This record gives sequence, structure tokens and C-alpha cells, in this order.
Amino acid sequence: MRFSAEDAAWSELRSEYAGRWSIWRSDAGRWYATRMTRSLSRAEMDRGMIMTGSGESADELRALLTAQERLGNHMIST
Repeated sequence: MRFSAEDAAWSELRSEYAGRWSIWRSDAGRWYATRMTRSLSRAEMDRGMIMTGSGESADELRALLTAQERLGNHMIST
């Protein structure tokens, strides 16, 4: 069985963000991720954290998730 590049990217993202983000693709081909952890507080959302994000590609979604995790780590350390 051969996997497409999109299948490989999806598998990679799921592995990379396992337990933190649920990742899927829409029928239109857009990439989405929703946090699997607790709900965000109003203060976290006001600082730019999101519960669900999307991107046109796996790379765009990865960049968004990386930025979200950095933002979350920054909030924890301050």
C-alpha cells in the first residue's frame, strides 16, 4: 500500500502533536487542528492562543501550531 504525500504529512503531524492537537483535513483539502487539552481562558485567548486553527498546507498548519505552542510556553514561563 502506497501513501500519498498528504497522508505522510498528516501522519507526521499527528505524531508530532499527539495528545495536544487533533489534526484533520477537510474535503476541500484545508488542514485543521483543534486543541485536545483543556479549554483556554479568556486571558489566553486575548494573548492570541486559539482552540482551533487551519492552514492551506501541512507546512502552514505546522507553523501555526509551533507558534501556538511557543505562545503557550511563554505564558507559562511569565
